[in-house]
Order: sequence, then structure tokens, then C-alpha cells
Amino acid sequence: MAVTANGSNGSAGETEDPRKIRLDRLAYVHYQHPDLSKAHRFLTDFGMEKVKETENRIYYRGFGAAPCIYVAEASPTPNRNFVGGAWVVESYRDLEDAAALPGASQIADSDVPGGGSTVTLKDPNGHNIMLVFGQILSSHSKSLHQVEMNSACVKPRVGVFQRFKPGPSPVHKLGHYGFVVRKSTFFSTREWYTRTFNLKVTDSVFDPESNVDETSFLHIDKGKEYTDHHSLFLAAGPEDKPSHIHHSSFEVHDMDTQLLGHDWLRNGGWVNCWGVGRHLLGSQIFDYWFDASGNVLEHYSDGDLVNIDTKVTREPAAPQTLFVWGPNIPLAFMSGRIEDAVIDNKLAITHPQLLEEPNTTVNKTSTTASVDVPH
Repeated sequence: MAVTANGSNGSAGETEDPRKIRLDRLAYVHYQHPDLSKAHRFLTDFGMEKVKETENRIYYRGFGAAPCIYVAEASPTPNRNFVGGAWVVESYRDLEDAAALPGASQIADSDVPGGGSTVTLKDPNGHNIMLVFGQILSSHSKSLHQVEMNSACVKPRVGVFQRFKPGPSPVHKLGHYGFVVRKSTFFSTREWYTRTFNLKVTDSVFDPESNVDETSFLHIDKGKEYTDHHSLFLAAGPEDKPSHIHHSSFEVHDMDTQLLGHDWLRNGGWVNCWGVGRHLLGSQIFDYWFDASGNVLEHYSDGDLVNIDTKVTREPAAPQTLFVWGPNIPLAFMSGRIEDAVIDNKLAITHPQLLEEPNTTVNKTSTTASVDVPH
């Protein structure tokens, strides 16, 4: 079952359309940074590999077959910006269909590593969607060592020792990205994505008081073929703030390399947003970080795969809907503000018990944290 516009369970698909633009996979995300050299330092520590550099852009790949997973561009202003997300489509016809949509660009050659042809269109909130066909996959893809785990009752690894080296967690691919949109546009935005592309709702989180959805995770629908739990997510936000990117997420090899990467970023002085923990919906082991410009990027491993036979679920909004284990949900994850993470980190050192106390109110409205302890 899928989810209807009023937030209740319904028949598969919000709006069935005989001809949708068929997405094959995610390609890359594109950000603008006020300081490109600092952005490069973070992205390297995050586990990406530079593949191409121009005067004002740096292109990165992972260890997978995708020729590019991230584009970093020097911002023309002092502000950071999310330029858009790119998707590979199944056929040239999909590009032609996209170019026929209102406000879409004409088909052009892509200057991103991998080449091919591209069309840019905008979603209802003005965010760019770059569609690509004809990419040449990277010849530098590789497989990493598969760690064999001994459990309490099953011990397949005998006479072989686990040995690891410190360093960045190598990024495999772009897994998903998503937006916080105005609450009044949440359902129309979700309907547009599921009507325009072969995207379907996997899971949703609803307000238990109103029974109305406020977050949805969307996967690429390839019928019986299994795909990632979600490649896009949408969350309903306040009316007084414009639609904006919340985070982009990148798959890493496994939990060991993920934790090694966590230590590498922490020791490098970068600011953790939230993690390490495990999500409920999607099951991913997560680790969120602020980059050099204040954007949130996630490392994840061990995510779910779904197909047309996977039952859609709806979960009530609650902390346990977001994570199964890990640190408590910090203000920084909800606000997307690096300033809040700095305050959280200071409190974790000076008053760790306060961050675990559910009835404690922490005043985080200034760069100097004050703590209000309940009596």
C-alpha cells in the first residue's frame, strides 16, 4: 500500500501516470562553498577522492562505479548554497520528456566527469534536478575487504585476526538527499515527485494527534528489482522558512570503516552533528557531520533494500521512530545549525548528565550555553 494525500493508507502510488521519467540511480549532489579549499579538506577527510578540478569547481568520486558523486563549487557569495541533486535516467527518451516540462532546460552535454547528456528542471520549491543519460562509468571502482564477524553462537572466522588502519572512511556512493519544505507544500511536493518520476513512498512518519504525514522516504521503483530504502526524503517544516536541503548521505563500506572514519573526522577537528547510531526506518547505521561550510553530510552503512512487494509502513512521530540506539537526538540535527552542535559538544563535556535528562531544558539561543535544571 502507498500513502494517500491525506496521510492515510491507500492503494499503490499517490497518482498513477502511464509515462513517468524513469530514474535509474542517484548520480551526484552539487554544493557551493564560501571557502573551496576548506571544503576540499573536509571532503577528503570524509572519504571522497578528487577526480577533476577546474578554476572554481572540484569533482569527487567514491570507490564505486559512479564517475562523480559530489561537485564542490566556489560560492559567488559569502553564503553556502545547495545547487541541486543529479539522477541518472534509464533512456534518452527520459531526457526528451524532461526537456518538455515547463521551465526545463534543453538537452546539453554534461561537463561533469562521466559525460553524457543532461537536462535541468526545477521541483515545485525551486530546487534544481539534473538528469543525466549516457554516463561512462568509472574504471577506478574497487571492492574492499569483507569483514567476517564472529557471533556468540556462529564463529566462521577462525585463526584469522581483525586488523584495521586509522584513516577516512572510504565513501562508496551517494545514497540519498532530502529537503525540509513548508508544511503547506509537503503533500503537493511529494505528489509531484511521485507523479513525475518512478519514485514511490517507502515509509512515512505521521503526527499522532492529526494522523497526517510529516516525513516521507521515497525509493526508486524498479518493480521486482531491489533498490535502496530511500533515495529522497521530504519533511514538513515551518511556514516561515523556505524549503531547504537538510542533508546528503553517502554509503560507506561497513561499520568498522564507518567508526574509523568517525574517529578520523573527530580527531581532525570537524564537528559531529549526530551519531553514531542506527535508524529505525531504513535500518542504516548513521553518522552525521557538519562540513567546512556548515552543511550536514551523513555516512551510512547497512541500509535496507526494498521492491514492489515491500509493504509501506507509517510510524508515529517519536524519538524511537528516528533511532534504535545511539546518542539522544541533538538540537543540531533538528535545526541544521553548526552553532547548536558546538553547544551540544560543550555540554557533553561539562554537563553530560543534562543531555541524558529528559526533563532538562537547555537554553541554546546564544553561543554561550546556559542550562535550566528542573527542580
